[in-house]
Parts: sequence; structure tokens; C-alpha cells
Amino acid sequence: MLRRTFVAFALMSSGAAFADDVVDATGRSVRVPERIHHILPAGPPAAVLLAAVAPDLMLGWPMPLSPEAREFLPPEVAHLPYIPRLTGHEDVVSEVIRLKPDLIVDYGTTSRRYAELAQATQQRTGIPTVLLDGALVRTPAAFRVLGSILHRQGRTETLARFSEALLALGAHGNAHPRVLCARGADGLNVIAPGTDLAEVFTVLGWQVVAPAGHGVFRQASIADISALDPDVLVFSDPAMHETLTRSEAWRSLRAVRDGHAFVAPSLPFGWVEEPPSINGLLGFAWLSGHDPATLGAVFNAVIYGRALTPGQLQALVAGVPRVAP
Repeated sequence: MLRRTFVAFALMSSGAAFADDVVDATGRSVRVPERIHHILPAGPPAAVLLAAVAPDLMLGWPMPLSPEAREFLPPEVAHLPYIPRLTGHEDVVSEVIRLKPDLIVDYGTTSRRYAELAQATQQRTGIPTVLLDGALVRTPAAFRVLGSILHRQGRTETLARFSEALLALGAHGNAHPRVLCARGADGLNVIAPGTDLAEVFTVLGWQVVAPAGHGVFRQASIADISALDPDVLVFSDPAMHETLTRSEAWRSLRAVRDGHAFVAPSLPFGWVEEPPSINGLLGFAWLSGHDPATLGAVFNAVIYGRALTPGQLQALVAGVPRVAP
């Protein structure tokens, strides 16, 4: 499943030089600035991508960051301010123009909606806009394209090869469990199959299940989940550690009784989704059966350029088992 990948380049001065045209995943040809000094990520997935590739060029974060998450990131990017989110539901075009970015980057799905959003943003702001393919398996390509645009091919080639190594760790067995993934402290905001939030499981070859309904999320009860009887449960909220321990209703589910209910690590970003970005590589490798402590330590050092302390690593993977796919 594709995730949103939308890169917008803002040329705020008529005297700026242009690089070659870039052809995006929708086939649009866009001329981009030769020199880029300031980048505004249009949404959370793009912000995570930029934190890896060009943290020194980021104008800020389009979502709140917890103090714990900031501790996992280099200071120059951890303390950046909140900025408007172009991929939200509010009209923030005037605020974006006031920030005077040279480049706006969003990262995720290439659906028609986001292709049209990229085109509309370009028309309304005068900012050249490029939409890239953000599928999990296309992560190495996304790094390379962005590196070429920013003239950071050395850095992005390292990230691309690292991504390829993580993707190669994927499970190769015949197991295709039925999995239910949910957000929230109560574990009842279920992710729908076929969405970008479920992509990690789709790439693994797992069958995502959810109650009937419409939209990216389906509100469920424990009875609904019991009726689905998934083989595996995956939760994104750390509060579910305590919920699973204390709730008799949750403990009655087969997946919980069998030890197949997992709470994904969430620092500095969620390993399965939230946001659906390059952090999904961690969830993919972890759910394939690899040691979460090793994955977390290496990923944070390579991707974000910050080595974790023993205390941070313990906090990251406390209560997180190695998964037997």
C-alpha cells in the first residue's frame, strides 16, 4: 500500500536559479530550484523523512512532539517549532507563504487526492510541487530522488542502502497470520485493511482484519475483536501495556492468551505507523522476528544521527518481545 509522498518546492525569488526538471510519480514535470535553504514538510510523514535527510533545512514540525521523542533526535531538529500542516483540513496557504520556504516536502500516498492537492498547492502559492511514490518498498528510491534534488547523494545513498538492508530482513516463511492493529489507550480504534496505515502488515504478507465500516479507522468493541478472532494483535499506544495486564476482557482473547499481542515501540516515532513514514521499516523488521533492541539502537544512530544511551534503549524496548512470525 502506498503512503503519501508529496514534495513541494517553493521559489520565493524571481532571481533564483533552477535545476533540471523533475518528473514525479504522477508524470508531472516540475522545475525545481537549484539552491534550497529552507524546507517545510507538508505533513508528519514528510517531517520524519526530512529529519533523516536534511534536518538542518527543516523549518519545523507539522505535529506535536513529546519531550521523550525530542530526546531521541539531534538538538538542531528536536527543538524546531510547530508549523502549519498543508495536508490537514485547514487552509494554511497564507501561513506557508509567510514562512518563505524554498521547498515544501510531504511524504506518503500517491492517490489522486494528493496528486490534485500537490497541483492545487502549486497553483495557489506559486510553489513548484513534486509528488513522489511513498510505498514502503520504495523507500530507497525516495531517499535517492530527494538526495539528488538536495545535492545530498552521499547521505541519501547511505540511507537507501540501509533501507534495502532492513527490507531484506523481512519474513520469508509461509506464515500469513490474521492481524488486527489499533490505536488508542483502549485499543479500540482499529486500522482498516487496504490503507497506508496498514502497509507494514501488507508488505509482510499478513492479512489485516477490522470490523465492517468505512474510513481509515473503525471504532470497535472487545466483543467485535473477539468475533474477528485475529491471530495477532498490534497496538501503537504505550498505555496498552497496562490495559492488557489489567483487563480480564482483553486477556480472554486468544491472541492475548497465546502471547501474540504486541505493543509497538513509539519513540521517537511509531514503529508500525503514526506517522506512516520511514519509521515503518522498523516495524517491518521487528515483526519479521528480529531483536527490537538491536533494531532500535542501529536505526536511531543511522537515520537520526543520535546514539541512544542505555537508559533510552531500555525505555524504548521495555516490555517489547522479539516476535516469532
